[in-house]
Amino acid sequence: MASRKSDPNAEIQRLYRSPLEAFTAERNALAARLKKEGRKDDAAEIRALPKPTPSAWAVNALFERQPKKMEELLGAGKRARAAQREAVSGRGAEALREAIRAARALSDELRWEAGQILAEQGRPPSRAVVERIAANLQALAFSPTASEAAARGWLDRDLEPPGFEVLAGLQVAGAPVVDLAARREARQQEEEKRKARAPEPPKVHIARRPARETKREEAARRSLEAAEKARREREAEKLRQQVAAAKEKEERARAEADSLRAETEQAEKAAADARRQAEAAERTAERAREKAERAAERLARAREELQEAKESVP
Repeated sequence: MASRKSDPNAEIQRLYRSPLEAFTAERNALAARLKKEGRKDDAAEIRALPKPTPSAWAVNALFERQPKKMEELLGAGKRARAAQREAVSGRGAEALREAIRAARALSDELRWEAGQILAEQGRPPSRAVVERIAANLQALAFSPTASEAAARGWLDRDLEPPGFEVLAGLQVAGAPVVDLAARREARQQEEEKRKARAPEPPKVHIARRPARETKREEAARRSLEAAEKARREREAEKLRQQVAAAKEKEERARAEADSLRAETEQAEKAAADARRQAEAAERTAERAREKAERAAERLARAREELQEAKESVP
C-alpha cells in the first residue's frame, strides 16, 4: 500500500516552530525527503523558505506554547476592527476601547513571554528585538494585511508595524464621542420642566417678564455654547497631539524596521553565499572521492596483472 503524502503546510508550520538553530538543517532534510518521494515542486518550495529572524521565531513559539493567549489576542483585534465602524458614528465606542485595551494587555504579556523563550534558548533579546516582537503582535492583532500570517500561525519574517492610518483610526474611533445635539435637547427639556415647576409670575409683570427671561436664557445659552466650544477645542488639540505622537513613534519604528530589514537581507545574502560555497565544496569533494575510487580500482587491477605476470614466469 502506498504511503499517504504529508501535508506541506503542516510540514512548514512544524518547521517554523522548530528550534531556531536547527531550522536550516531540518529545512534541507525535509526538502531532500520530499524530492526523494518525487515531490519536486514541494521540495523546491521548502528549499526556498527563508530562516526566520529571532523576533519572528519568538512569535512562532508563542503560537506553539501559548495558543489560547494568541487566539485571544487575534480575537480582540478582530473585535476592535469590527467595532471601529460603529464607534466612529458614536455607537459602540466603549466596546472598541475595551477590545483595544484587551489586545494591548495581551500583547504586553506575550511580548514578555517571548523574551523569556528567547532567553531559554540562549538568545537573551535586545531592546530592539523586544520592540520587533511587540510590533509583530500588534500587526497580527490590528493590521488586515497580517490576516494570512495570523490564520496559518507562523511568520517567516517580521511583519510591518500597523500603519499610521490604522493606529490613528483606532485612536479616533476609541475617543469619546460628544453628541451636542442630544445635549442641547436635554438642556431644553430640563428648562421646560423648570418653567413648568416655577410659580406663575404676577400679572402685573407679564407684559415685560418674557423679554427679560429670553435675554437671560440667550446669555446662558451662549455661555454654555462657548464653554462647550472651548472644551471641544481642548479635546481636539489633545487628540491632535496624541495622533502626532503616534505618527512620530510609527516613523521611528518604520526607520528601525528598514534598518533591521537591511541587516537581515545582508545576513541572508551572506548565508546564501556561504550555502553556495558549501555546496560547491561538497560537489568538489564528491568529484575527488569519485576520482580516488577510480584510481583505487586502477591500482587494484594493476596489482592483479602484476601478480598474474609473476605467476607466469617459469
